[in-house]
Amino acid sequence: MIEAALQLNKPDFKLEVNFSVPGRGVTAVFGPSGCGKTTLLRAMAGLEPDTTGSLSVNAEQWLGANGSKAVEERRVGVVFQNPSLFPHLTVQENLLYGRKRLRKITEPIDLKELISSLGIQELLLRYPEGLSGGEKQRVALGRALLADPRLLLMDEPLSALDQSSREKLLLLLEKFLQDIDIPVFYVTHSSEEVARLADNLVLLANGVVSDHGAIQQVLGAVDGELSRSDTAFSMIEGQIATTQLPGLICVDCGAGIVLQLPDSTSMSGFRYQPGSAARLRIRARDVSLCLEAPQRSSILNILPAVIAELAAKPHNGSRIVKLDIAGKQLLSKISEYSVRQLELRAGQPVFAQIKSAALI
Repeated sequence: MIEAALQLNKPDFKLEVNFSVPGRGVTAVFGPSGCGKTTLLRAMAGLEPDTTGSLSVNAEQWLGANGSKAVEERRVGVVFQNPSLFPHLTVQENLLYGRKRLRKITEPIDLKELISSLGIQELLLRYPEGLSGGEKQRVALGRALLADPRLLLMDEPLSALDQSSREKLLLLLEKFLQDIDIPVFYVTHSSEEVARLADNLVLLANGVVSDHGAIQQVLGAVDGELSRSDTAFSMIEGQIATTQLPGLICVDCGAGIVLQLPDSTSMSGFRYQPGSAARLRIRARDVSLCLEAPQRSSILNILPAVIAELAAKPHNGSRIVKLDIAGKQLLSKISEYSVRQLELRAGQPVFAQIKSAALI
């Protein structure tokens, strides 16, 4: 487990967080700009010496009553927005920089296997100035992992990339971060990155944790901070279906649920291979409800559902409705006026209409 109760007072900002998440997998730290995401990562890494409280990483006390472990003792791998590669070193020399300075490597990562996984075999003799933004981030990730970290911290690693580079690296991270046996804290303000990468979620608002836990648990909290925001969304897992329709990508989510999205997305070709895993983000505002099955609709994804729960109160004129679709969780954000007109209540059967464009 990773358990944190951290406080940090700065002249213009106060961080006071309490959370506990599993000590493996990807934990996304999600929230708007300025909410304290980067400050939290710096505090966990030991880069904020005025941090007080406690921090335990897989039963190892990094901060507590007995003092604070130094940065180098914590052995944290960090990947920032700016890769900060050494310009006078080749890619291979950058990769090995941290490893050469280790006194002891507890569980060494195979260098050739890592290079192959990151797809940087052809870059080893080149210098950073000749690399694209996405290539630099792959090298930075490799350098961080080769330093034998106990915890990997990633601070918006995709935010400075163009759309094409961002998509390529995101596709790599989807598989790569699940394969490594190191807990990852991934800072982002992108709900797409959360939906595609995270196992756990820590929500930050004004320096305070508003919710934390397994991703489905946090996303499904109808009265939570995230649900009340305009970025409320659901995440559904599935795999690319063996049968496709013309111009569409069909995703089989199990229990007879097949969702369709246009074949004009920015995803690269190998994601379309039948049987490959897929995660779909569906914005709550892109899910509408009706009491009867629509006829001759242009909306492709119309699914029978049962209302599992409604938010206790409306927020800014809207209400979150949690739906159960054959065991899958889906949020809908509709007007309070519609809730009253349709007389919506828990246990009521409805039909959920999902815009194809909302699926990624």
